[in-house]
Amino acid sequence: MNARSLFAIGVLAGAAAVSAAVVVRALADTSPNISNVAVAGVTATSTTVTWTTDSNTDSFVNFSQDTNYCGIRNQGPLGTQHSVVIPNLDPGTTYYFRIRSTDANGNQHVSGDYTFTTSSTVDLSTLSSITNPQQQQLSAKALSIIQQITSTQALEAIAGALNQQAKANIGPPNILGVPQLTIGTDNVTVTWNTDQSADGTVFIASAAEYNPSSANPYPRQETDQNGQGKTHTVTIYGLSPSTEYHYMVSSRAGGIGAPGESPDLTFTTKSVLPQIINPHVVTVGEHDVTISWGTPMPSAGEIVYTDMATNKSLSIGDPSYLTTHILQISGLVYQTRYSAVIVAQNQAGDTVKSDPVYFVTTKNLYPPVISQVSNDSTLYPGQDTTVQTVISWATDEPATCFLSYSSGAGADVVTTTAETVPVTKHVEVVTTFSPATVYKYWVTCTDVDGNTTSSEDYVLLTPQQQKSIVDIILQNFQGTFGWLGNFSGGAKK
Repeated sequence: MNARSLFAIGVLAGAAAVSAAVVVRALADTSPNISNVAVAGVTATSTTVTWTTDSNTDSFVNFSQDTNYCGIRNQGPLGTQHSVVIPNLDPGTTYYFRIRSTDANGNQHVSGDYTFTTSSTVDLSTLSSITNPQQQQLSAKALSIIQQITSTQALEAIAGALNQQAKANIGPPNILGVPQLTIGTDNVTVTWNTDQSADGTVFIASAAEYNPSSANPYPRQETDQNGQGKTHTVTIYGLSPSTEYHYMVSSRAGGIGAPGESPDLTFTTKSVLPQIINPHVVTVGEHDVTISWGTPMPSAGEIVYTDMATNKSLSIGDPSYLTTHILQISGLVYQTRYSAVIVAQNQAGDTVKSDPVYFVTTKNLYPPVISQVSNDSTLYPGQDTTVQTVISWATDEPATCFLSYSSGAGADVVTTTAETVPVTKHVEVVTTFSPATVYKYWVTCTDVDGNTTSSEDYVLLTPQQQKSIVDIILQNFQGTFGWLGNFSGGAKK
């Protein structure tokens, strides 16, 4: 057999072999069947996809946030039970995926599209107010990612971007109407409403601190602790009584974006109210009564008194700002029951009233009580040396008084002229006392009902006249040289 014949036989044999291979390939060209596709173990950043094939295949999953799939393969051996873990996913995100399984002969089957959603690291209930599902999902995803960021610079950049986004998309809330105020002496409560949910802040400054040309005209601010809402209430403590304050309310939706602000407004804190201490009737007579009380701060005083029989009311007052008050009411009806209400007014014009004090006009049988008796003498030297003595005393009810005095036993008693107007503070000036002399004195007082009393006796010593310098020199020489006693001051004969 020649070479040509051998070549022909080889070609025929090769062709037969190729034909057999094609037949075998055709008989095995059946794609594997994919079933029981399941998603398990979904977390914020990963999930596991499982499925079954009817023949041994590899394990491959295409996945993406849309249908433009990327893929991940299980590098294990071929089999019929498949499990692929998909890592590094975004939290709170919906993913599409499909299965692709290929057997050892290259036969491949691709499943239809499936979806799963990773869990969020954010409590979705906090986003329940977001009605748009897409915006809610984006928010959950953004919050989950932000929670993983710890870099200060990164967080500042995110905060700036959020603020810019809010300004571009969220309008400032509208402040509805004028804020309502509840004003105290050292505090104020500010309440206002906005047309959308927002936070609330009050900026405040005293009139002395307020500077409208400054970048920060309000040095103090207080925030509504209730967070986001449409009604806002802020209470500010530590204010000064009777002081004018400037304030402005501000609300920002979501705490970001442009704020809604009120114009500059003002209020004045209340003054500290006076207290009426120990109101009481000092004396009561047939046609008059004396009432006394105290206040811890200077206050003007007034008494509104009412005839309980006729229900007729009158008033009497003292505009002086005092802390100790005593007023006498005259012209009353004998044997009549009255009520008296004391009104105290501070310098800001705020008033407070006492409970009623009741009394019945009757004959006064008690004389006035004399107290606080004192004296003070002054020597006025000159050719005729004189002594001026001021004697003062007090009575517990209005009375007219006079002063009596004498220079010793058996001496004539001198009596001054009685006062003409009943008062409670009494002063008498005596200019007839002699220097270096002991005097006894007493006072006699009569109230408006004719009751008279006298004080105990008091003693005073008037000042001694001072000697001139010549008298002092002569006295010293005389004490040393007895012969100077006959010195007459004239020329020696």
